[in-house]
Amino acid sequence: MSQEYWNRASPARGADSHGRKPNKVIPVPLEYRRKTLARERDVFVRDLEVKTGCEVELHWDQGRITQFDLFGSGAGVEKAVRHINQWISNAHVKSREAASWAKTPAFDANKWYYEEIEAMELEHKQKFKGPVPDASEDARQLLRATVDWPEDLSIQSITPRDVFGNKLEALDDAIRLQDEVFVTLLPSRGGLWQIEICGYDDINVDKAEMRLRTMIEKTRIDVNNIRPVLNIILDEKEGIDIVLQEAEPWWPDRTNAIVPRLLSHPMMDTPGDFRQEGMYFSDLSKIQDTIKLALETVRHKKGAYDFVVRLGCLALNSTKIGGNATETRFRKEQFLKDVNDRVDLNVKKWLAHHELGSQILRRLIAEDKFLEPTKSSAYYGYTPKTLKETLPVFRGTWVFRDPNRPGSTSNTAPAPSGPLYVVQVDWTDNEDGMYEKTDSRFYKLEDGKSSPNKNMDINLLELGESRGWQFALESLIGPLAPKIVSPVLTGFAQRVTMKQNYDPSSAEVFAQWDASMPTIKRSLMTGRLDKVYSFGIQKTCYKAELTAMWYPSRKLPVWGLAVRHTEWAIHLAELERLPVGHQAEWGNIVAAFLPDDGQMSCATGDGDAEFGMTDLTLDDDAKAPPRDGIRLLTDKLMQLSDIVSSVVASSDGGVNV
Repeated sequence: MSQEYWNRASPARGADSHGRKPNKVIPVPLEYRRKTLARERDVFVRDLEVKTGCEVELHWDQGRITQFDLFGSGAGVEKAVRHINQWISNAHVKSREAASWAKTPAFDANKWYYEEIEAMELEHKQKFKGPVPDASEDARQLLRATVDWPEDLSIQSITPRDVFGNKLEALDDAIRLQDEVFVTLLPSRGGLWQIEICGYDDINVDKAEMRLRTMIEKTRIDVNNIRPVLNIILDEKEGIDIVLQEAEPWWPDRTNAIVPRLLSHPMMDTPGDFRQEGMYFSDLSKIQDTIKLALETVRHKKGAYDFVVRLGCLALNSTKIGGNATETRFRKEQFLKDVNDRVDLNVKKWLAHHELGSQILRRLIAEDKFLEPTKSSAYYGYTPKTLKETLPVFRGTWVFRDPNRPGSTSNTAPAPSGPLYVVQVDWTDNEDGMYEKTDSRFYKLEDGKSSPNKNMDINLLELGESRGWQFALESLIGPLAPKIVSPVLTGFAQRVTMKQNYDPSSAEVFAQWDASMPTIKRSLMTGRLDKVYSFGIQKTCYKAELTAMWYPSRKLPVWGLAVRHTEWAIHLAELERLPVGHQAEWGNIVAAFLPDDGQMSCATGDGDAEFGMTDLTLDDDAKAPPRDGIRLLTDKLMQLSDIVSSVVASSDGGVNV
């Protein structure tokens, strides 16, 4: 095509000349558009189609590529996205003359050999996507296994075709090609379905059967939408009535700012006595079983997970309470019934305003009989000699609309709704007291969600002080490879820096970035800066983390407190790289996540032959007795709670949290 043709504007359209809608659309951000020569575009498109097997159509304006339309599916589209993102990233550093020359690599005999072997293996595997061969066509003996479709899914009119596709094509990569087996949906008999697996190797057939059962089990969990919830009032013996109040003005977010508070009663226990008494045997058993249920539920699901126990302010969903709810009184039994049924109860990430949070920090540093120095980060940093020498780590988290979504580069309108992306940047300290920026991480939120997915919600309520401990298991999609992330986001992460000569004890924000780029301004939704102080809890591997959090438009931070076990992140990391049809191998889940002595776990025991469904119950008669691990953890939480409560009580001009 002539250069004059390319200099004209391409027609704006949502489909190609044949009426097809693209499988993926990638707009080029305004900041990355540059003049290109016709031969560069021709070479790039031809090379892209050869490498990925996708058809590519360009949109352009005055010689500048504005959008790529991809026609293809699966891995081919993902591969094309990586190549296009790389091209966009390099677009502003190469001249159009240099970029237009085709790069012809030298012939590599070794590479050619392995490519030929790979092609032959792929051709061999492709036959397993077809029908089972007749005995006359293949003399080898086929081994068979049959998997019954769960009756509870059939009752809900959910069939194998609904889950895996009309020809079970969703099983192609995960089972057919991976295990070299034939997978066939047998005719329904009386409304019951069966899936048959055939193969030449008994090991492959067994592996395929295990993967299929795991995938079916994941479907059952997703369909039933299991999210364990448990609310326990710790100070229930200290009062009778609960009053609703308006949140303190220092809260960074006033949404759902209705706060419940238990009114102390002179004829009942003294406020705070519950921390010394310990928790009931039955409550510990409920907490342990709910944690186990939540982990059993997610062990099939790939993603980035965070297990944390937070102490924060309590808030109720004001829209479900209705009217002017402040100063309304409830009996605590009615309150507990409502939060278990119709009213959402939230434990906020924040606990105290800046002045009070600073006092809590000083108190934790002085608690050398309970706390000990620890690494500031699980993988980086060093262990200080004393609590007083503890240095924080810094983290920035930003949420973006997808810059690759059509319309995101418009000058007039914001990007349409779609999946949101999370950019995370950390700085950790070294032995010289200097801070180093670590590799940025990228995640994605589930479609239609503006926050991480909640897979567990256990709340231990200290209603007398309007706060609570939340056991949270949250997840994001990812981590994402930088190559599949928009250059707008990777470029933003690269340009974020820590302020020079920043004082770690300062109350000012520590990071700076350029948000003036048009695409950044339109895509950036929100963000938060965190300064995290970590303290080890003596004779355990638990860590207490006190965090200063800067929210948008707030000059001073608010503070939050959390507890983590150092092994939780290691166990959950299995889910980040979980292959399709597999589940995390945690052995005895309670022993792995709640070790009896609080030290390193000794996860033992074989996996559940029923794929975890035997544990998916909270029936009182089925509860296992609580182990020492959950009792030890809750005892440590009560010790931390006692420290916070004493700081609040002794603070001059302190606030009720």
